[in-house]
Amino acid sequence: MTSVSRNTHDGVMALRSPIYLDAETLFAQAQYHDIEVPQQADIVERTLRKRTGGGRVAFAGVGVDASRGTDVEFQSSYTLEPRQKASVSKTIDALIAAGAVQTQVSADTVLTKDAMVEVEGITQMTSASLVGKLFFMMRRLLADGDGNLDEVLALPADAPQVLEQMKRIYLQNELLPLPILLKMNGTGLEVDAYVNVRPAHFIDSASINRIEGDVRVLATVTRLVSGGKDGYFSTEEWLLHDWEYLLRRLAMTRMDELEGIFDGLNLGLPTADVHQFISGPAVVLDAIAVY
Repeated sequence: MTSVSRNTHDGVMALRSPIYLDAETLFAQAQYHDIEVPQQADIVERTLRKRTGGGRVAFAGVGVDASRGTDVEFQSSYTLEPRQKASVSKTIDALIAAGAVQTQVSADTVLTKDAMVEVEGITQMTSASLVGKLFFMMRRLLADGDGNLDEVLALPADAPQVLEQMKRIYLQNELLPLPILLKMNGTGLEVDAYVNVRPAHFIDSASINRIEGDVRVLATVTRLVSGGKDGYFSTEEWLLHDWEYLLRRLAMTRMDELEGIFDGLNLGLPTADVHQFISGPAVVLDAIAVY
């Protein structure tokens, strides 16, 4: 996707067309900085869309049939009318004009926690989020069974319950209630940049395909990861989102064993990507809007 240019014409910013928007946080930031907030309409919808398949997907030689159609519910996706896009754009412009947002970042930019920043670059989903989908599947299998982690780990890839979960997640494109961790390249920052995209704030369609690519992100700085041997930040928020605390601790201690299962599915996760932790120096940004 081509990012929206911020070139101006007679001092007027370009109209933004968000593909992801946390409207509540955007307008709260505006109120905090004494900016008039436009009347916010109820723009949350629940849509039901028919998906049909006609093929198979293979995991280590295991085929999953996708020939039957299914109804998939995309919850809490936004539909923005033109006037609402204008309200969002004006609010972002006002925040920038008030000096509340750091723009035109470079290697010399110093970021501080909780600051708002607008950055542009090319985003891609990290392995932490890809594996997080599989952990979500495992948690379902634990809930459907007797809660024994060892039994779930011992399930073969062609077990019926495993195939059913894979079909729902990968073929039916089920919208999972999981945050997404994106790596953002080409920002101009001296440190690595990562963007946290929370569920239920997409525009029109909740698809990762819409936020991977050349985009601009308005976000708040939530984590500064220092360099050096102690410079790292655990990715368990994305790997094991909403897992019970003790179960999460157990899973993290057996992460190497669990990742071995994913290797057996031939997912081809790059070894140099983000897995169990983010290495510093880096910054983690919590997305408010992506456009």
